[in-house]
Amino acid sequence: MLFYGGAVLLLGTVIQYVGHDTKNDLDYLVSGILLLLLGVGLRFGSRRNYVQVTEDGLLLNRLVKHEVIPFSEISQVRSQPLEVLFAAPNRRGLMLRSLRQFQRTPACVIRLKMEPAEVKRLGRAVGRGCAIDQDLIMLVKGAKELERDLQPRISRRPPASASRRR
Repeated sequence: MLFYGGAVLLLGTVIQYVGHDTKNDLDYLVSGILLLLLGVGLRFGSRRNYVQVTEDGLLLNRLVKHEVIPFSEISQVRSQPLEVLFAAPNRRGLMLRSLRQFQRTPACVIRLKMEPAEVKRLGRAVGRGCAIDQDLIMLVKGAKELERDLQPRISRRPPASASRRR
């Protein structure tokens, strides 16, 4: 949206600049161009956010900063639509407004062995995603593929012992 707003501002300032020949119009033209460049930069910079499985762990790549979640910190991974995830009684009403349009989209849910504050910080770092308790919820293209890539690399819990009836 910022891109289109900048384009409209640029178009308006160009029309105004052509119609008048004063120095103030040049300032408006320069500010319109700068806003347009800012919109283009934000638009293409947002594509630099991605999630990748590396040898060290799960890499959360952002525009400026990179985070690596070691595989030892991941206890479980699954992919499911957001509407299923937030249908649980204790999670109703927790879905962010920005995620409501993606209710039927599969999300990758990663349960982490970290403090809830750290998981929440990572949830803000993901971009389109959030964190609830120990779960990092990420909307990524290919959530099933990410789950398949992570499954063999996370440590498994030992199977629970069967209870004996007497």
